[in-house]
Amino acid sequence: MDPKEFGHYLRTLRKAKRLTIDDLAAELGVSNAYISQIETGKRGIPSPELLKQFHLALDVAYEHLMEKAGYVELSSPPSQDLMSLFKDNQTLYYKGIRLTPKQHQLLKDILEEFISSSRETKKENPQKED
Repeated sequence: MDPKEFGHYLRTLRKAKRLTIDDLAAELGVSNAYISQIETGKRGIPSPELLKQFHLALDVAYEHLMEKAGYVELSSPPSQDLMSLFKDNQTLYYKGIRLTPKQHQLLKDILEEFISSSRETKKENPQKED
């Protein structure tokens, strides 16, 4: 990802958290001009140390930011039963943004309904085997 794309991505995350450039700059301890330059791609991709600060301020997975910034290439995670994510009440992220407890529960409910309706459809329309 080039610096301009990455800056746009950070801007999207900042706005999703309803933070102004001034809010984020104050939280990171940098100038608002510096944040603006990062978001427009004029400063390049921030260092891993600064990305750690972004991770905390924007509540985004650090590994996700590092991958988006091009510092690491994450291998695909091992297969995992989705139910274990909900059972263990693990923190979930979507596109790097942390799901709220309400979103977490809604996603669980949607998945349970999806699986339930899929089973019912199979019972109603069994496929013939050759």
